[in-house]
Amino acid sequence: MTSDSIFVGVHLSYGREPLTFALLDNDLKLIELAGGGLQDASTILSELQWVTVCVASRSKSKSVKSANSSALFYEQLGNLSFRPYPAKKDARHWLKTDVDESFSLLLRKKLFSRRTLEGRIQRALILYEQGLQITDPMEFFEEITRYKLMQGILPVENLYTSKELDALVAAYVAWMTVNKPGQFTMQGEFILPSQE
Repeated sequence: MTSDSIFVGVHLSYGREPLTFALLDNDLKLIELAGGGLQDASTILSELQWVTVCVASRSKSKSVKSANSSALFYEQLGNLSFRPYPAKKDARHWLKTDVDESFSLLLRKKLFSRRTLEGRIQRALILYEQGLQITDPMEFFEEITRYKLMQGILPVENLYTSKELDALVAAYVAWMTVNKPGQFTMQGEFILPSQE
């Protein structure tokens, strides 16, 4: 890893691999996009010196299992010397964003459902347009042929999952807090991109 600033987005759920995390560098290059457990996240975060972590959240939905995963993750962040944003002189911060609201504010239009194919493509396009160095989501359409459609074969393995997209937008919000300080707002416990 590097001593430069790293921006980590984390989507929390539950199960065997409750975390999906995305790491961006200062140039919005995707360093890593992976799933894992608390120990995996601990290993990665302990190796980083200058890091801002943003946890992907939703203001509307919160299951008990997700709340338990969140509590364990925040405890882990505290153990790794992370401080809630804004901790001006600390090199390790954490914050939260509402991912649905973040995507909406970046697009400034209504979003498709995150559970649909078009919703996943739309969210990936939003991130791509913001400058994240990810695969161009429009390449998905280059893989579609008449034969594949007739056979019910779509190259969905080339698209990011909803959890990966949540982690990516959270990492982007973390990046904004350092690189575009005038372009985000705090709403309650969430940091969101601001509407220009």
